[in-house]
Amino acid sequence: MISKTLLEQYFGGIGRALSSRNYRVYWYGHLFSSNGVWIYVISSQWLIFHLTQSPAWLGAIGFAYLAPLFFIGPIAGAIADRFGQRRTAIVALVIGILLAATIAGVIYFGTLTPTLMLVFTIIQGIFFAFDFPSRQALIPQMVKRSDISAAIGMNTTTYNTSSFTGPIIGGSLLAFGNSAADPTAGAALGYATFAFANCFMLVGVSRVNVKPMPSKNLEGVSLVLGVLKDLKSGIKYVSQSRYLLMLMGLSLFFAFCLRSYQNLMAGFAESLFSLDEQGLGNLFAAKGVGALLVALFFARRGRTHGLTKVCTYGAAMGGVTIILFVFSTYWPQVLLISAVLGGVVVATDLAIMTLIQNVVADEYRARVISIALAISVGIPAIGSLAIGFLAEYIGLQFAMSLSGVIVLIAALFIGAKILNNASGIESTTPGTDEVK
Repeated sequence: MISKTLLEQYFGGIGRALSSRNYRVYWYGHLFSSNGVWIYVISSQWLIFHLTQSPAWLGAIGFAYLAPLFFIGPIAGAIADRFGQRRTAIVALVIGILLAATIAGVIYFGTLTPTLMLVFTIIQGIFFAFDFPSRQALIPQMVKRSDISAAIGMNTTTYNTSSFTGPIIGGSLLAFGNSAADPTAGAALGYATFAFANCFMLVGVSRVNVKPMPSKNLEGVSLVLGVLKDLKSGIKYVSQSRYLLMLMGLSLFFAFCLRSYQNLMAGFAESLFSLDEQGLGNLFAAKGVGALLVALFFARRGRTHGLTKVCTYGAAMGGVTIILFVFSTYWPQVLLISAVLGGVVVATDLAIMTLIQNVVADEYRARVISIALAISVGIPAIGSLAIGFLAEYIGLQFAMSLSGVIVLIAALFIGAKILNNASGIESTTPGTDEVK
């Protein structure tokens, strides 16, 4: 068996994270689940664009899955803080698995319509809003505080490795299934694979052994009032933290204007680049290569120093890169820019989320993380919906270019404030962000 010292010596931050038994157990499940997520993404995007040929519908499906995280994610975080992140994640995973399997069956039997797909996706998104923040809040409980950056980096590395392998698998499943008489059979296979992959995440979370958070005193307080009180205190905590406001402000613009492009990839593939389902998989895979390389670098780096520069410069670079991407016509150049864009998105998101985890107090962690994820993961749903509808009138190229300009301006103004407070934001000592 490889010792903890050897893991740390040869793999840096990655080794420190994996030296924790709890994190290793969690990571095994995360590895399979992440591939399942990307198989789901490519399957759902291909399916809705195949059924409707509409960028607006494409944006609507992205909105339906991620918007619940924005609207009810903070409430889910308050519930997770009250009843336990592990327990909340397990319940949400079980229901999500059953729902994905049900959708696969509906697709297979040919009864799925765009409207029904929208309804199913909203329900999926609701349970995702409980599952994802709960699992993210578990990470600091599995490793030492000094290793939080390494563990988040490892999580991101795994997710972005899957953003390379998952679309390839998903594209192959689509091509294999669609070779049959039913052109949607591949999508049914993709949804079934998504459900199966999440079973591994369920096993991983179930086997994690973390110290339960102190139970809240529920005497004389109803469930609803207690959760609302927790939510209010979490929002107040964020509103009084200048560090969190800066980081979440930059994340807001970046998520709405730039991260939303990932929900519109099927539209780019067919409308701009004339690609089939395998080409769409390759486009996702190119993005995944860049994301993987950047995530590996930061996972091995495993420290918070310098991350304020990463999130600021990354956001600015993202604004420029998305404009280059949508106006490229030479296929090798498209793949290269897609890889760069994937790396920039990961670097910026990873830096912001790590810094948020670094400054938040433990007793508010799930609530703050759920708010942060509501922005970074939920806001792109609103962005893709808005950009998709705008693209119906001015085209995808100009709609995304406008978004690139906006995020560039935001990076210049908000980023300057973040850099001026770099020493406090990057501090490894809790409580350096004094509440007003």
